[in-house]
Amino acid sequence: MEKLIEFSAKSWSKEILIINYKKARFKITVDELSEYNQKQLESYDCLDYNISGSCYLDKFNIIPETMQLNFNNYGIPVLLHKHKMVKTEYITYKYWEHDVWKEIHVQKNGFLVLAAPSGQGKTWNAMINIEPISKQVDTVLYINLELSIDDIKNRCEEMDMDIPKNVYISPLDNVETIKRWTEDKGTCFFIIDNIDNLVGSGNDAFGAQLEFIKALDRFLKDENHHALVLTQLVKDNKTKLIDHAGEISGEVSANILSGVKQLQYLSRSVMMTAYSPENQSYVYKILKVGSAKYDKW
Repeated sequence: MEKLIEFSAKSWSKEILIINYKKARFKITVDELSEYNQKQLESYDCLDYNISGSCYLDKFNIIPETMQLNFNNYGIPVLLHKHKMVKTEYITYKYWEHDVWKEIHVQKNGFLVLAAPSGQGKTWNAMINIEPISKQVDTVLYINLELSIDDIKNRCEEMDMDIPKNVYISPLDNVETIKRWTEDKGTCFFIIDNIDNLVGSGNDAFGAQLEFIKALDRFLKDENHHALVLTQLVKDNKTKLIDHAGEISGEVSANILSGVKQLQYLSRSVMMTAYSPENQSYVYKILKVGSAKYDKW
């Protein structure tokens, strides 16, 4: 009976891969792997990278063609005097508040979290940024985990949006699949709408979300891509969202986010929006500045 396992491989070369799984070690020759994995191994230096991944185990034998490989340089010491600094790049978001357009600039290799109560502006704010951000990157991928493609297209038409030619949409919920799709797409921007719909079953309801956001964060930082992750607020939270002045309350913090804590911990910045009846418009608050730059208000 086949069993899906996760493994690591710190010993590898262009010819041989040594798989570590629990207390067992498996020797795999590179020519047993898929053509895609062989090309991956050719493009990474075994002195600079570790490998982790998953595959199927048939009784006591690895099935090489089922292997999914992830390359990382976690924990590998770097000679500090040889380290080359990379100039920090930013993605510029726009939002409409108090009858003026404002901007927030978020470090590119990572993700911004946009939180809001249910039905109060997450998708709208994501969509108003499709056109301006499509000019800052090569490819935009809208990952629709909530609304259908027809729903998104209808909203574009209702907003009279001239849909950019480099915008794609798909409900992809696996980072490895996303990674493969983006191989020839240049610098990418992803909209995850919304992460709360990525849940597992049984006693580990948030396990799928946790694994997705950890893998996504590593992918974005390694490949210099960026993502906007939409999420809701904790449903039973007693915090007052809007104060007497019609602004987001000072009581609100990033701890109000729904889902796993790593969503706020790993994010570059966290922003919240909500509809203000007093102002008859959306209002905003930066819950985590992180690496963002913006005009304080």
